[in-house]
Amino acid sequence: MIKMLASLVLLLVIPAAAAETPYLPGRPGRTVVNDQAALQRLLRNSGITLQWISFETRERGHVVATMYRGLLYLRGSQSGGLGRLTVEGEVLRVDSRSFTFRGRIVITGAPDADRNCVRDGTYEFRVTQRRRYWRLQDFEACDGLADYVDIYF
Repeated sequence: MIKMLASLVLLLVIPAAAAETPYLPGRPGRTVVNDQAALQRLLRNSGITLQWISFETRERGHVVATMYRGLLYLRGSQSGGLGRLTVEGEVLRVDSRSFTFRGRIVITGAPDADRNCVRDGTYEFRVTQRRRYWRLQDFEACDGLADYVDIYF
């Protein structure tokens, strides 16, 4: 009876834990961490912004950073007016002033209501000068507009 109850508990717990972790194809084994302090800043980040949305509201969006089996996942969004920014993917590498992100970045309704910019790939976010955020470095991808996606620490 005890074995049967233990098996039942495992059947209920394991799928729930797996559902919390996003599935992304081709994931590497682990995030390469070259700077523990930078990893901690990323884990405790203080939000995300897209400049088109931040013109309308000073509120930052939220980013959840989750370490699962040695791989760091990011999932976040910001909304304001008609605009919305979403990011979802995995962090391949963390260095002292940058990190490499592989996943999806979607911008809809900003700065124009009919805009839909979907980006899938590998991107670098970098801290420059004395800024308190990482900025997406490949910021001109859709429609020739410069989209400044910033993740704050």
